[in-house]
Amino acid sequence: MTSSQDTYTQTLRSAQDAVVEAFRTWTDTAKGAWATAPGAATPEVDPQQVIDQVFDFAEKMLGVQREFAKSLAATAASATEAARQQSESVVGAVRQQAEDTTKAVKGATKTEK
Repeated sequence: MTSSQDTYTQTLRSAQDAVVEAFRTWTDTAKGAWATAPGAATPEVDPQQVIDQVFDFAEKMLGVQREFAKSLAATAASATEAARQQSESVVGAVRQQAEDTTKAVKGATKTEK
């Protein structure tokens, strides 16, 4: 039984193979077109270097996003803790006020009798 991850990986690899083949066909066609153009030169590009640069950049951006997400999570946790403490403080003050009011009402009731 194949898992959904295995199926997804196989599908992705098939799609990558199709893209590589299409790119290879396009490259061969472009080479033929450049060869027939008078005075045209094929640009000198090292594909390995370009690939490394693109993936290095993507890696850096992912690292920046990771740090941002961690910072955001830490800030949210801090804000949640502050809100919890403030809520507990308000609840404590309300509880104390309710107790004081209850005592005052009971005391007033006793003195009226």
